[in-house]
Amino acid sequence: MAKRRYRFDEAKYARMLKEGRGTGAGAAYLPWIEIHDISSKGLSVRPKGKKTGRTHHLLSALEYSVFLEVDWIDDVTDVREQYPLDRECTREIALEMGVRHPNDHGTDIVMTTDLLVDVMGPAGVRLVPISVKPSSDLENDRVLEKMQMEMEYWKRRGASLQIVTEREISEGRTLQLKWLHEWFWLDHLEVPFEGYWEDRCATLLARLSNFGGSRVADFIRHLEEVEGFCPGEALSAIRHLGARKRLSMSLEGPLNMKGDLTQLSLPDAGLATTGDILRDVA
Repeated sequence: MAKRRYRFDEAKYARMLKEGRGTGAGAAYLPWIEIHDISSKGLSVRPKGKKTGRTHHLLSALEYSVFLEVDWIDDVTDVREQYPLDRECTREIALEMGVRHPNDHGTDIVMTTDLLVDVMGPAGVRLVPISVKPSSDLENDRVLEKMQMEMEYWKRRGASLQIVTEREISEGRTLQLKWLHEWFWLDHLEVPFEGYWEDRCATLLARLSNFGGSRVADFIRHLEEVEGFCPGEALSAIRHLGARKRLSMSLEGPLNMKGDLTQLSLPDAGLATTGDILRDVA
């Protein structure tokens, strides 16, 4: 679990407020806790968000997995990580519950929600707070106390806290989402002319609809030998198109290069836009 690198005190609290931590939305949001603020025993990740276009500060591998899931969902319009809870409100809740407020050497800290997700629905945008925890943490009485405080906080704001553990996450699906997410953008690649990748992607989609080969490898070979794709470009285009949802493929495991080309298809116009993690708020 992540631990604070520096002691939290009222001076630190005032500085973080002055910096605008925990404020803004979309690309302008500043998380209350950033990776450099803590020392983590696990994996800290700073991915670029598809919804926000900004760098996100995720404090564990599990948090990253959940982020990939919510960032993939069409109905999600914003993702704010390490979202601060109003300290006066959490103090009041702790007092009412008769539990000790989380503190650092006597100074009450600002509690945070791991992910706060905006989900567009028929009635407008709904806030979905998500607490990401290893299942083993749910056996810790103190963790459960703080979680109950967090639940009550969001209940008072008309939202229901969702708890996600590794039991709700598929490792194969996480790897596939990561494989696609990394190629959502192509601006890091050098190109011989403007619009190069748009041309490559359009060619791939056009040929896919009428290609007679049976395997993914056969299709890629055709693109390289007949359509003039350089080695590696076809797979890059597949990943990019998959990430952009212009090409459909399974998220439950890796693309099998020796497998049938039916693994790739043009997207279904009726494809559902909500994911399992947000099933309760669809």
